[in-house]
Amino acid sequence: MNALELSGIVKRFGPLTALDGVSLAVAAGEVLGLVGENGAGKSTLVSVACGLYSADGGKVRADGRELPPGDPRAAIDAGLGVVYQHFMLVPPLTVWENVILGREPRRLGAIDRRRARSQVSAVARRSGLSLDVDARAGDLSVAAQQRVEIVKQLWRGARVLILDEPTALLSPQEAAALVEIVRALAAEGRAVLFVSHKLREVLGAADRIAVIRRGRLVQVSPRSQTDAQQLAEAMTGGGRAGATRPRRPSRDGAVVLQARELAGLSERGGPGLRGLSLHVRSGEILGVAGVDGNGQTELAEVLTGLRPVQGGLTLDGDPAFHGDPAAARRAGVAHLPEDPRRRALCLPLSVEENLALGRHAQAPYALVFLIDRAGRREMAHKLIEQFDVRPPEPSARTANLSGGNQQKLVAARELSGGSAPRLVVAVHPTRGLDPGATRRVHEALRDARDRGAAVLMISFDLDELRALSDRILVLFEGRSAGEAPPDASDEQLGRMMLGQVPARA
Repeated sequence: MNALELSGIVKRFGPLTALDGVSLAVAAGEVLGLVGENGAGKSTLVSVACGLYSADGGKVRADGRELPPGDPRAAIDAGLGVVYQHFMLVPPLTVWENVILGREPRRLGAIDRRRARSQVSAVARRSGLSLDVDARAGDLSVAAQQRVEIVKQLWRGARVLILDEPTALLSPQEAAALVEIVRALAAEGRAVLFVSHKLREVLGAADRIAVIRRGRLVQVSPRSQTDAQQLAEAMTGGGRAGATRPRRPSRDGAVVLQARELAGLSERGGPGLRGLSLHVRSGEILGVAGVDGNGQTELAEVLTGLRPVQGGLTLDGDPAFHGDPAAARRAGVAHLPEDPRRRALCLPLSVEENLALGRHAQAPYALVFLIDRAGRREMAHKLIEQFDVRPPEPSARTANLSGGNQQKLVAARELSGGSAPRLVVAVHPTRGLDPGATRRVHEALRDARDRGAAVLMISFDLDELRALSDRILVLFEGRSAGEAPPDASDEQLGRMMLGQVPARA
């Protein structure tokens, strides 16, 4: 008997068929990988499984028992637990309070705080997920918040655990450890659905791997009978979706960005940057590596005018903007932010309107003081096609796009929607993107570099950093832990990321 079984699932949103007769099953003790392009239907399938969406056809069964459609409580009671890419924690509450929220153990009518805390601590310890259960969730790094979400589902007795992009924010060592944890959870008898775009990690974690394309299941194969290239081709329908141009040697361009002794506080009030110095030349991509919470967010916000800072900062030799994002944009800074929904998009607006944001007063989006609707629509069609934004409809509401397609929309606007940028600050530019979309964004970043822009790219994905960077700068506790060449090993970069290699001047 399967722990989770989806039979003939159909889901429509108006005229769009998001899922077209998908059947999939996960057995107890098994890890099933689920991969597919952005907009292929993965998130919709997960939402149907856990009762957030009611299917238009088909059935969902847990341990052989049919679940009522569109009933999240029934799915939870049946042992389904989901860890979403966007976390659902209450920042002021502690870790253990977040875990028990809504299902508080009680004694004599009051919350049994001692028992609850002890139980949460025991679950975290058994699962190998290191957590301070008394820490406030809002004070934790993003990676630690993800661990809280996993512990929450385990504490609630999840027998089927659905993980959405679980390694996106982790260092190589942490990602490898999580894969081991996933395998251990399966060995204990849990069923795990591992949804990820990192094919190497899916291959390391899964027993079988399912590929969904344009709402249809196109392949389910044992791990031993496939590889990353074959999976990428199945996701895209053929072609080398992950292929990229070879890196060309960095040109000896002029220094565009110069930062000296940057210092400032983090959002949590602690030191965010501690005397960080760096430079980026024209025609160069500087990759920035580091475990989450070591100054990457603060650095990106300083360079895009979103955060004031102490220290020296110049762009093409001129004193740069401090805490003025409008001035940064006027100076030619393009920004692909860590959180596009919060920093880059107006979700109620259409795709076409979002593509014009920040350039709405310029041609081809405007004609003197009026909106050039024909020019704006033509540019929208061009960018949508170039970056394969789905659905390919300029009038579509941005809030209705998948997270990956929202990310593609921002990349299209910032990298190809206007004049060539002088400095590109890209923060996790392909997080959550499929191989085909990742290739498009990588090509756009290389094109910006080849046109003379200085590119600073922050990423947790070491393969991405190696594929694009001319140099890799590693951050640890807001300082430079040194630089490494693009061919540095996971072990070398991982040790630097954990502060085990002395910082170089």
